[in-house]
Parts: sequence; C-alpha cells; structure tokens
Amino acid sequence: MEGAFPETLLAKNQLLAQLELNQQLCDYRKEQKKEWIEEEALLKKLYTTFTESDIFQLYLTKEDFSYEADREVIRKLYKTYICNNEDFDSLLEDHSLYWNDDKDIVDSFVIKTIKRFNEDSDATQPLLPQYAAEEDREFASKLFRSTLERSAEIRELLQNNCKNWEFSRLAFMDVIIMQIALAEILTFPSIPLNVSFNEYIDIAKVYSTPKSGAYINGLLDNIVKKLKKENKILK
Repeated sequence: MEGAFPETLLAKNQLLAQLELNQQLCDYRKEQKKEWIEEEALLKKLYTTFTESDIFQLYLTKEDFSYEADREVIRKLYKTYICNNEDFDSLLEDHSLYWNDDKDIVDSFVIKTIKRFNEDSDATQPLLPQYAAEEDREFASKLFRSTLERSAEIRELLQNNCKNWEFSRLAFMDVIIMQIALAEILTFPSIPLNVSFNEYIDIAKVYSTPKSGAYINGLLDNIVKKLKKENKILK
C-alpha cells in the first residue's frame, strides 16, 4: 500500500493483534519476570531489520492486506530474522545456559503456532503445549527424580564396571548420560533395552566426544548383562 507507514501496518497486523489478546500468552507473560521493553536496543535493531527487508517491502506493495498476507509476513520475518539471529541468541545465552538446546524446538513451535492461527481465531485459541501429552511430562519428572534418588547406586555400578579406565577419568558428560540411561533402564521396565541404548548413544554423539557413543554402548551393555543375571532387570 503506497504511502503506508511500517509501524502502522505492524500495529494493524491481524495476527499480531490476535497474539496480543491471546489468553494463554497473556497469562504466560504475567508469570514471567522478563519484560522485552528492557531490551530496547535489540528491539529497535530487529524493527529496522524487519521493515527494511525485502520480505516487508514486498508486503508494503500489496493493495489489499488479507489475513493470509498478514500471517505470512510474520512467519517469514520470524523464520528469516529470528531463527538464526546472533544478537538474539546472545541475549538468550545471557539468561539461560540451556538456550542452545531449546532454541530450535521453540522456533519450530512458533512457526507451527503461526500456521495454526486463522481469521476466526479468538482469545481462546490454544497454543502448542510444552509436552505432546501429560504422559511425557510425567515421564520426564519420574526419570529426573529416579536419576537423583538412585545416583549413588548407579555411580557404584559404573565404578565397578569401568574396564581399563579409572572412573574419575571418564568424561563428565559421559557419566551424566550413563546415569540417566541406567535410571531409565531400571525405572521403566516397559521401555525396550535397545530403545534406551540407541537413545542415549545418539545423545552422546551430540553432547559428548566422537568416541563416547561406542564406549557408552559397551559399558551399558556390560552392566545390563550383570543386572539380568542378578534378576534386577526383567526385560
């Protein structure tokens, strides 16, 4: 729309108006201590990046701003300038040690949430839940609790089965991964062993050393065989 001001178009964007009134989002904001107005410099930089981008300039040329056009421009701006933004990532790093693990998941949830909104969405439009099902939340909580409560027992298992290695020389991340893996194996009899093994080997490949996966697989296999002989695992 020729002559339109960017701030006017953003203020009137139909998707942003829906998000501003969304009850779930409003409730969440009230619970959080963080106020984005505190990051004025970053917000100004993002605003300039958004409004000067080819994506937004093309949006400005439209004669009729449909809901679909409003939603699509926000999706494209987020995907292009938020998903891989060094300044934004740096800010997240200042607030959380785990930002790097969560960011990709959050980005995918934001994009999916944008796509779920439509012209008829009102303040009760549900946002994507943190967990796919309540069972996932319960599983995570139970596994975390079991890892802590059985920490001494599991560390003893690891210490007694470290072949050719002193326990104190093992990579700290390897120990953590194996502790959680053994807690899962001991606590959830319904989960097949190969599923647990493969899951934590994959985790080791991402968060530890290149050789960690093979070592963790061998040590866990040795421990599980002994536990089976002692009838402590019935899988």
